Amino acid sequence: MIRITTPLMAVFCLIFTSCTTDIEINNPALQAQVDGEIFRSSSKKAMIHDDGTLVIMGSEGDKSISFTIATSKMGTYKMGQTLNEVSFKKDQTKFFAQNQETQGEVIITEIYNNEISGKFYFKDLKDNNGNSTSFDNGWFYRLPIEAAVIEDIVTQEINPCLLNASLTAMVDGYEMITDDHSARPFGVGNVSIMIKATNIENEIEIVFPSNASPGTYSLSGSGDYSATFTKRKDKSSALGGTLIITEHNLDSQCISGSFEFETRSGVQVSEGVFDFGY
Repeated sequence: MIRITTPLMAVFCLIFTSCTTDIEINNPALQAQVDGEIFRSSSKKAMIHDDGTLVIMGSEGDKSISFTIATSKMGTYKMGQTLNEVSFKKDQTKFFAQNQETQGEVIITEIYNNEISGKFYFKDLKDNNGNSTSFDNGWFYRLPIEAAVIEDIVTQEINPCLLNASLTAMVDGYEMITDDHSARPFGVGNVSIMIKATNIENEIEIVFPSNASPGTYSLSGSGDYSATFTKRKDKSSALGGTLIITEHNLDSQCISGSFEFETRSGVQVSEGVFDFGY
């Protein structure tokens, strides 16, 4: 562990704008002030998916943070634009970014030798009861980048649930047929699965724990079981609803079920059916 002192502190402050005399750095490192208290991750990494999406994750004890950027290039990314997924878990309570409420920014300052550094902040992440939490003076330093391993297509075993992925639903009485589907795990420690399905105008996202068993669960705008609906980039979280998992095979990574929910903007999503692999 390295304690920053002058003149090293002065050099570091040129890169990360918020510095205090008690900052300590591991190599690599991720930390921030969460509601005024220092959060230092003991487990941290950066992961790039096949589509170029960058996910940065960190955890310490019962706390974990994850945020997603649509690119892995150096630059500044704001909440609701290329920065579109943020979650924080503390004492079994999950906080998520809320459409048009959460403010935030991630700045990637350096990518070198397959390691990434930068800084971030998030204001007003909300839990299911409307409680908020905020991240200030956040930074990450030399996080190793993990990329997906491309296997030989001849020998690669393809999950049949991925080939046959589907999601349909009724949206305000009209049938929504999706043509682009994905389901992927995210988070550190307590991993969740996000199902996302889109067509030209609309998008449905459903989040649930990766170890969820078949059963009936209440959906909300945040928390372990949550959903959102987006129409022409206008994203609204679920006010209430139901998710029914009819089958979840952890070995084959296949999951199927049904859902319905109403969004905070008044959109009615009903008769939803999904069958996915991840």
